[in-house]
Amino acid sequence: MLEFSFEIISDSTINIEYIYGSELFKLNLFLRNGYWTIHPFDGMLLQNRELCKLVMIDLFKNKYFQIMLAKENIALSSIRTSIELEPSSEPERLNPAERRGGRQDAPPMDETEEFIGNHSIEEIIQIEHDRIEQRVIFYGDLLKKMFMDNYGPGDYEFDKVQSLVRILKEAQGKMIELTHTK
Repeated sequence: MLEFSFEIISDSTINIEYIYGSELFKLNLFLRNGYWTIHPFDGMLLQNRELCKLVMIDLFKNKYFQIMLAKENIALSSIRTSIELEPSSEPERLNPAERRGGRQDAPPMDETEEFIGNHSIEEIIQIEHDRIEQRVIFYGDLLKKMFMDNYGPGDYEFDKVQSLVRILKEAQGKMIELTHTK
């Protein structure tokens, strides 16, 4: 597998797969309000700011990523991240609304509101589709390993995992249908 690969979904959305160390990370680069934003799908990156920062720094140094950006006319310096990588230099006494430049009496934005505000419904469906794809690949690999270990159709556990893969693929199909209906 390549260290860096990407798929252009639309004029404003690019899915990226990047291997850091031996781990595959899936990211989404999307255009919103005139800014390109990169968002990690992986929970490990979302929960670990330090690892996320290391992965992003390494990705930004990757020549294939830089070439992809140049071909798509995206300036490296114009890319933002959807999660804060640097600790805030602002005083801690400021509430989230103040740090965003909002009014003091504005209610703080929770993660759900922020996510919805940063993604279209098509992007949300694509994110979920990609998460399911990761699971399909994982369980597909598990089935291959089970088959190599002499498990196969008719074996209770093999059949259950195979049914799980089938259900996940059906869910993917239904998500694709959602993107094509208006």
